[in-house]
Amino acid sequence: MPAETKRTALYRLYDSSEVLLYVGISTYPDERLKQHAGDKLWWHHVARQEITWLDSRAEALKAEAEAIANERPLYNGYHHLGKGWPQKAREYDDTAERAMVLEGVRSALARGEYAPDTYLSSATIGQQFGVSSTVAFHALNELVKEGVMTKRHQHFRVPK
Repeated sequence: MPAETKRTALYRLYDSSEVLLYVGISTYPDERLKQHAGDKLWWHHVARQEITWLDSRAEALKAEAEAIANERPLYNGYHHLGKGWPQKAREYDDTAERAMVLEGVRSALARGEYAPDTYLSSATIGQQFGVSSTVAFHALNELVKEGVMTKRHQHFRVPK
C-alpha cells in the first residue's frame, strides 16, 4: 500500500480539565505517544487521549491543520502549517516543577533517603515527584552543576 494512502491516526491529548494540550498525526500512534511521553515537558498533564483514524496521510494532515486552527491546542507548533500561521506553540514553563524536584531531592539527600553511591534515573525521580522525566532530568542536572550529585551517562549518582 503506498504511503500516501496508508491509514493515519489523528490524535488529541487532553488534561484532566479537558483542556486540549496537543494535536498530532501518526501511522503508529502508540509509538508516537511513547515518544511524546519521553520528550514533552507537559506530558504528565495528559489525562486522556482521543484517536481518530483517517484513510490517508493527506487527509490526516488536513484534519490536523483544521483542528489546530479551530481548537487551539496549548502546545502545538506550526512548522508544517505554512507561513502566516497566527499561533505559535506555547512553551511549557517547568520552573515550579523543577524547583519542587530540586527541593524534594535535596531534602531526601539530607535525610539519607537515597543510599550513598546509588544511581537515580530521571524516570524514577519523575515518577516519584509526579513530573515528566525531562523535568526531572533538568532538575538533577542542576544538582550536578551545584556539586550535590555526579552524573554518569544518563544516571545521577548520590555521593558517598
